[in-house]
Amino acid sequence: MACGLARRAWCGVIGATTAPRQLRLSKTTLLLPAALAQRTSAIAMWATPAAGRLMATIGGVGGGSSLDCGGALCHAECEGRHLDDVERTRSDPVSGFRSPARPSVVVAASRDMGRTASTWVFNAVRLLYRQARESCDSYWLRRLEPGKVQERLKTGAHLLIKTHEWTDQMSRQEFEAVRPMFTHVVVSVREGFPVDPDWMRVATHVIRFEDIVAKEGNKSGTGAVAVLRALAQHLGIEGLSEDDLHTVDYELMTLPMPSVGCDPVTKHWHFHKRRGGRPQPHVPSGSGQ
Repeated sequence: MACGLARRAWCGVIGATTAPRQLRLSKTTLLLPAALAQRTSAIAMWATPAAGRLMATIGGVGGGSSLDCGGALCHAECEGRHLDDVERTRSDPVSGFRSPARPSVVVAASRDMGRTASTWVFNAVRLLYRQARESCDSYWLRRLEPGKVQERLKTGAHLLIKTHEWTDQMSRQEFEAVRPMFTHVVVSVREGFPVDPDWMRVATHVIRFEDIVAKEGNKSGTGAVAVLRALAQHLGIEGLSEDDLHTVDYELMTLPMPSVGCDPVTKHWHFHKRRGGRPQPHVPSGSGQ
């Protein structure tokens, strides 16, 4: 969690030498290597229930971790684990949480202060896993290292990492040493703002700011719920209903904003804007609100 001096904030294409196909992104045509389809298919193969995506035992990943933030010394660059109230119940069988048979390592990346809604994307991944009752640990990491990733996988939960540019933190050789550990790299972009070419080179999924804030029911079929549906599919999350997606959309739009500083769970800063001009979504049915 960071932003300039205070912390870097604000969401896919795998580098390869194989023959590329084209991905249409807004008015810009990107080259999407054929390896992306191969890698996404490989992820989907083990992500299906038939292949044992989740452990049979209900109760998820519980208990404390040496990486849990103690709170007293928490700061903008804290790399400790922060769970919300719902995520902390996952050790209880009644909660319905289950552990993944093979944890994913999901990176939500963007330029620092890129204004692309990468914090929304980070929380979208977190809340989609939560809604599906799949255990997930989320972190802010400024510098990506194999040891840090491996240590955070010890709980057996999915691992979600929010980060920004890596080129000022490590060499390309160091980055290439950790990159194979990432199963998904979700990059956010926005028209009129420069993309991060180093993250775009390895992204597996691209989310456009304009699609998130588009009015639901438009002719293009974009909008936050459509973005969430595509993101869940990319992550291999199955079984979420339309009501589930609308619930996640509503929760994303009603997450508390800190009055000062940064929220350690959501990574929201006090200066973040919530809706990007889109109307407030309706309260989902069955929410009790």
